Amino acid sequence: MSKTIDQHEQLSQIVQLNNQGKLYEVYQNNELRWLCIDGCVQSAMSLSQPDALMFPHMLFMTLPLNVMKNPARALELGLGGGGILRHLSEHYPALGIEVVEYDKTVIDLYEEHFNPQQLHHTIHCMDACHFINDTTAEPFDLIFVDVFDSSEPVPFMFETSFYQDIKKHLTKNSWVVLNTVLSTQEHLETLHKILIDVFSGTTIYGFKAEQFANFVWLISTDNKPLDPIWRSQALFELRV
Repeated sequence: MSKTIDQHEQLSQIVQLNNQGKLYEVYQNNELRWLCIDGCVQSAMSLSQPDALMFPHMLFMTLPLNVMKNPARALELGLGGGGILRHLSEHYPALGIEVVEYDKTVIDLYEEHFNPQQLHHTIHCMDACHFINDTTAEPFDLIFVDVFDSSEPVPFMFETSFYQDIKKHLTKNSWVVLNTVLSTQEHLETLHKILIDVFSGTTIYGFKAEQFANFVWLISTDNKPLDPIWRSQALFELRV
């Protein structure tokens, strides 16, 4: 986490459990509550403002909503601590949101410790790759891909078929948002090539915040541009 914990703040561990070889922990101080899996911070929540975006990459992930006209349906692959879900629910109440999370423990921890607004959304407890391959749901205006195995990307993030399946479930004027942590140059180059091949005819933006490992990809299927101030801060903008 980027926040330094002051020695005078009350720090407590409110959850520690082992399940199927993974260590899940929830910590809290006077201002924040955060979820760790295997020692890696997955998400954080402000106790006073639960809908706040706590990390820079989360702001990048929501940029498409600034230029979308009345999006109706969103799909979030990967729940974590529910930071994006809380923000979207508060600021875009008309947006219908479905979530896919394969880890039942993560879902339970979200419901008990990271859902103070008592939000009620459809959360599918299943593998994201299987869901996007099998679902017969109506197309989505916005699909978030935010899936990790602890701190590592899951293998299907580098499979062309996964993105082809995502493409099948998009509306005409849609966006795809990927939050990635790519540990090698090979991973970056592989994903870059897959996205260009699958999403030909679109515009792809890349964003990265200093001092954070997260790399965010934004894909505009109808080439709708971001706001100029954000376009100027993108690492790249590719019309493919």
